[in-house]
Amino acid sequence: MKKFIICLSFILSGCASITLFSDNENCISTNEFKILQALDRGALAYECTFSEGCSVWNQIVFLEKQLNIDYYDGMIVKSPNKKCAVIDGVYTYTTREDIRKTVPVIRFEYKNSPKTEEEFYERAIEFEDVIYDTCLSDYRASNVKEDKKFCKCYAQEAKTALIKAHKGEDVYDEDNFNKNLKKNCGKLPKFMES
Repeated sequence: MKKFIICLSFILSGCASITLFSDNENCISTNEFKILQALDRGALAYECTFSEGCSVWNQIVFLEKQLNIDYYDGMIVKSPNKKCAVIDGVYTYTTREDIRKTVPVIRFEYKNSPKTEEEFYERAIEFEDVIYDTCLSDYRASNVKEDKKFCKCYAQEAKTALIKAHKGEDVYDEDNFNKNLKKNCGKLPKFMES
């Protein structure tokens, strides 16, 4: 098992992952991007290459939103410290000319597994923050009033599942996770029901 992945079917924005048990084999060589257009859940951006720089002729990608970073048009985004860019699926959009385009999704993941327990727990806290932020974003995207209490509980449940998996106490099971979530956090919002 190389990563612990929370990929719950009822979360609109997808998955959150954290490298736990090995070095990340999915890192790509590009580590800098120039924002073309900021969006609610991320941004369309050009890859910046050594030979071409941040040219409009380079590959367009979708950069996933990062915690506590607000993207803006023209911004240069570099891989955060200890992280690398990873391709994670595709994003489809329609241009002004009504042409459908599909581009790679880029997320930033840790390059290496944690070296200490302290580093693991720091990542677990970051993971909890990402889940909380994603939950709030999903509320906004569904035009439902945010329930910060539910999102906080949901993020804590996800972190608990991560820690149990790390300690070998529990194997992640989506059905059990969903049961615990309903039991500990209350009724799921309608947009999260599968």
